[in-house]
Amino acid sequence: MESNLKIDHGLFKRLSSNPPVWWKNLVSDPEVYIDIRKDNYINVYYNGGSIMKLEGANDYKAQIHFEYIPLQQEKNYVSYEINEEKIEFEKPDILSLNNFEKKVLSKIKKRIRQFYPNISEKGIQGKILSTHNTFENADGFFLDTEFQYDKSRIDMVWVDIVKKKIYFVELKTISDGRLYIERYADNDSIETVDAQLKKYSEFADQNKLQLVDYYDKIFKIKKNLNILPKFVREKTLMNYSFVTKPILLVGDCTDEWIRTNAEKLNEQLKSIAFGCFYHGSGAKFYIPTQTTGNKHIL
Repeated sequence: MESNLKIDHGLFKRLSSNPPVWWKNLVSDPEVYIDIRKDNYINVYYNGGSIMKLEGANDYKAQIHFEYIPLQQEKNYVSYEINEEKIEFEKPDILSLNNFEKKVLSKIKKRIRQFYPNISEKGIQGKILSTHNTFENADGFFLDTEFQYDKSRIDMVWVDIVKKKIYFVELKTISDGRLYIERYADNDSIETVDAQLKKYSEFADQNKLQLVDYYDKIFKIKKNLNILPKFVREKTLMNYSFVTKPILLVGDCTDEWIRTNAEKLNEQLKSIAFGCFYHGSGAKFYIPTQTTGNKHIL
């Protein structure tokens, strides 16, 4: 596992020592979550959509996906310029960012929800993460999202401050066909959840020491930037261990779905996953010491 991450990188040092107004506004928004990347840049997210990719050792450089850019348009319609030879839009004005003040952020969020609505996997991810940011006390917290290696992307990373352990967490919704393993048993082009979790487990097993070191750096950078949940008092994660078996979290379950599917998934994943957690909308994430309710430790 390779990483160029540096705690004293210029981007992180400038943001921690002299945070600009626009950065303070992003950090203070409870629906926004911020992740540090291994190539020394930052992603600022809402509902899984990146409001900002921020980089630069000496000067700030930022990007946003063009689909998330709202127009400065108070009317319901944008006019055409039209004549007998051509037709085109009148040039609309792009919304002024105004240091990401609340009104501006709400318009960007509205655009992102067109692509990642609240009921989508990324929307549920955003709700889980923003909810944990507001807790006054908890047994752990989500430190990272969208960890990428090779061609794989792991949804979330959980730090348990009681057990002093770190876990990969794979988030699914009940509409994700990859949960229904037997449906694609003979289809090599579909990577079902058991294959996903096995791959993540093998990666974690091969890199568990490096992962602790990497996430200790992430932790310290976030601590310096004051973007960890307020209840976190830890100074380092170097005394933590990485649990190589990941957790499956299904984030939008109904009681009927659980009755129909949970037992089968538990059996299919018992040698692969640390646990299978079946949540309804808004449920609090934590890792029990043993199976309780719809949280199954395997």
